[in-house]
Amino acid sequence: MEPDLALNPAFAVVLLVIAFASAVKGALGFGFPLIAVPISANLIGARTAVVLIAVSVVFSNFLVLLRGGGRLEDGRRFSGLLAGVVIGTVIGALLLNRLDTDTLALIVGITALLFAALGLLDVTPEISAQAQAYTGPTVGLASGVMGGATGIFAPLIAAYLHSLRLQKRAFVFWLTVAFFVGAVAQTLSYYRLGLYTSTLLWYAVATFIPIIVGTLVGFWLQDRLPTETFRRLVLLLVLASGLNLIIRQLL
Repeated sequence: MEPDLALNPAFAVVLLVIAFASAVKGALGFGFPLIAVPISANLIGARTAVVLIAVSVVFSNFLVLLRGGGRLEDGRRFSGLLAGVVIGTVIGALLLNRLDTDTLALIVGITALLFAALGLLDVTPEISAQAQAYTGPTVGLASGVMGGATGIFAPLIAAYLHSLRLQKRAFVFWLTVAFFVGAVAQTLSYYRLGLYTSTLLWYAVATFIPIIVGTLVGFWLQDRLPTETFRRLVLLLVLASGLNLIIRQLL
């Protein structure tokens, strides 16, 4: 049985976790639900955590997008990826109660682990412009299904965009665009499925203050990170998220 939301120490810890996750997101462009959902699930229940943090993720991504960093001409390049994220998210949300999320998480975890290992070894294969027309939508669809069902979009998209060798600010911007469209589709799908109550929405709004504080701290850190250090931290976070997904399903 899912615990009820209340103004108690458990929710206070959730707010602290969200502030920390926002700082990581602001610095590296991802990591918010990867950090916030699993920890919050232990405090307020898995389903409540996924549905609540979906709203928080929309707001967090909106703040990052306001900072800019992407070029309009890259919109066509990533349009297939974004379309795949939206379609996959709707599918994942519709299958929230029926999808075998354990198997899905295991597949995503192994794939993310492979991407991260290749990147850390500096042997990431170059993806041509022609290949991106197919790989982008495929990665977007797979990430969307995972995100719609569990609230975690990041591992595959982050690893894929890293392999394209984008500049630091561009990487964060387009990664956030993908997360934003996915999070909006996820939240609207949950709303149409009747998963939101007025109480839950008010608690989601309460997360906005720690999100603002954490994101600003993250921006400060991002501006001071050398490019190579930034890339290594991104890969290490992808590696950690992949390992986390695998270990959680095997234990």
